[in-house]
Amino acid sequence: MAQVPKALTLVRQRTPKTPGKAASNSPIARVLVDTGVFHLDQEFDFLVPEELSEIAKPGVSVRVPFNGRKCEGYIVGRANSSAHIGRMQFLDKVNNETPVLTSNILNLSRTVARKYASNIMDVLRFALPSAVSSVKNVSLSYSEPKPSNNETIKHYPQSYFESLKKGEASHVIWTPLPATEPFQLMAEFCKIRNGNILILVPDSKSVDRCLQVFLASGIGKNICTWSSELTKSQRYANYLEILNGKVQVVIGVRGAVFLPIQSLSLIIVWDEGNDNYSEIRSPGWHTREVAIERTKQEGCSLLLGSFSPSLIATKYLLAGLLKPLNPLRETFKEYSPKFIGITEINSPDQRGRISTKAWKTIRRGLQTGPVLVQVPLRGYIRSLICQKCANHARCQCGGNLVIGSVNKNIVCGLCGIFQSDWQCTFCAGRAFRHSGIGDERTVEEIGKAFPGTPIRNSNQGSMILDEIEETCIVLATPGSEPRAKKGYAAIVFLDSRIPLERSSINAEEQARLNWFSVSALAAKNAEVFLDVVVSDPNFQALLRWDPWYAANRDLLERISLNLPPHFKAVSVIGPHSDVHNMALEFSGKYLVSSLQSTDDIFLSKIILRGTDHQAQELVEDLLNYCRIRSAHGLTALKVRVDPIEL
Repeated sequence: MAQVPKALTLVRQRTPKTPGKAASNSPIARVLVDTGVFHLDQEFDFLVPEELSEIAKPGVSVRVPFNGRKCEGYIVGRANSSAHIGRMQFLDKVNNETPVLTSNILNLSRTVARKYASNIMDVLRFALPSAVSSVKNVSLSYSEPKPSNNETIKHYPQSYFESLKKGEASHVIWTPLPATEPFQLMAEFCKIRNGNILILVPDSKSVDRCLQVFLASGIGKNICTWSSELTKSQRYANYLEILNGKVQVVIGVRGAVFLPIQSLSLIIVWDEGNDNYSEIRSPGWHTREVAIERTKQEGCSLLLGSFSPSLIATKYLLAGLLKPLNPLRETFKEYSPKFIGITEINSPDQRGRISTKAWKTIRRGLQTGPVLVQVPLRGYIRSLICQKCANHARCQCGGNLVIGSVNKNIVCGLCGIFQSDWQCTFCAGRAFRHSGIGDERTVEEIGKAFPGTPIRNSNQGSMILDEIEETCIVLATPGSEPRAKKGYAAIVFLDSRIPLERSSINAEEQARLNWFSVSALAAKNAEVFLDVVVSDPNFQALLRWDPWYAANRDLLERISLNLPPHFKAVSVIGPHSDVHNMALEFSGKYLVSSLQSTDDIFLSKIILRGTDHQAQELVEDLLNYCRIRSAHGLTALKVRVDPIEL
């Protein structure tokens, strides 16, 4: 039976709401409006209705009429007059009565927007949390910290700790001792320093570990955390506690750098070279750089910490912007591991993926405690190569052929199609050999060599979070290494050349950071084996436990090649013709790369480079160029200042 259409109803005419009376005191509100239009990032003036005058304070979130639609924004000030010519609109609504945008965070966001050629609203999206109406302010009671009893504090120059006690502002780069817990020393910093402290760590796992160390040190109820593990309500509740000055120590991931901490005296950025500090979304700010800008504005101290400093931090050190905080050299003999490398490539006991040296290191370590083995690849067999011509075995779609751990079948790692009759496209050969061996296959190999010894596997898919206490072999991929309660009795790095051979400008820097950070998990004077030749500069840096040795060498090489961080670099992605025209316009003033292809066949990419003296000018020119394009309604370009990958 056919359905009978519903009767049409008349559209009721809605009478426009009559504007109320403007506030008698400071009737003008200056509002940052989230228009979604790149070049409209200035403040706009609106009238404040009398009924909203009491709650329409600077810092509150509001809704305003803008170009025939309703937009969100933030009041940044009130005034008695306006330079606006013409009819002025009234505020439509105050979304939340709590002022969430402070003047310090507003100024910081403006600075970050200019530094990264961005719109200020794109920065404020990271700085301000979403409001939750049901969340109320919560009163906190504070616990007094215990007296300092960490013996490692005596292994550093005492002048720095004296400056912390006096409240003097300083900017330092800190390289901790191996076989120590960096968070324990951070707890001592918090006990010594007067004022509130912000501690930034690269991931949620580090937030939890830092919190546990602080609780054990006696710093408890005055701590607030900030990470993706928190719910929306928890994040907003913590934000309000911080905003109202109820928190003295904040431990958080990269977004915490914008939190409105009052009386901020010290910012600590741990593992400052970690890629997690680089925001992948526009405008692509870096936590380290935002922290530096914030310390300049608020006059507080900065402590960048890492077992292996980044090249940018090394550049700042050489320029005098940072001072070193290194352990006293006489302490290294007590704490440093004993490093073992490849002395003779053709020697029988040093050949093979797991050489005799590696097996002996594992065996000696198991006599006294747990042993950590790190492999760079996850999975079973991650790549195959032709046995005849040594070219990579690939599927017709272009993906690498891999072998899974379940049924040992050869499949494409990209499309997943089973390859029953593979033939090399270069030499027509059909035999292949394993090239990239993952952690699952390595577990099998080590299990056969050490029957009866417990083997635990930790990777990004199944990470071990608890501390290792029993004697066992822990096999882990980079970033998923658990800590051992008393330190690892031995550490073995396999396939160490793989991270060095990545097609990335930062491959060597990231490999060195991984080796130093993981080697620091070893117990005092434990053995650490790397399957690289001992003449490698990075191995020599480990042998001396001197990350500056290799970092300075790499920085000098970048300077000779006009590469970042010596040169300011900006990547621009957009339609072919637009990027080509931009390259022509900027080529006379800056170094411009040739057009590069991207994953999208309709888009191209260029890299712009300028000297340190041109750095700010380059960013300003890009910002003005993008604003002009936006004003003419042209397609927006994706601009990334200081990209971690070129």
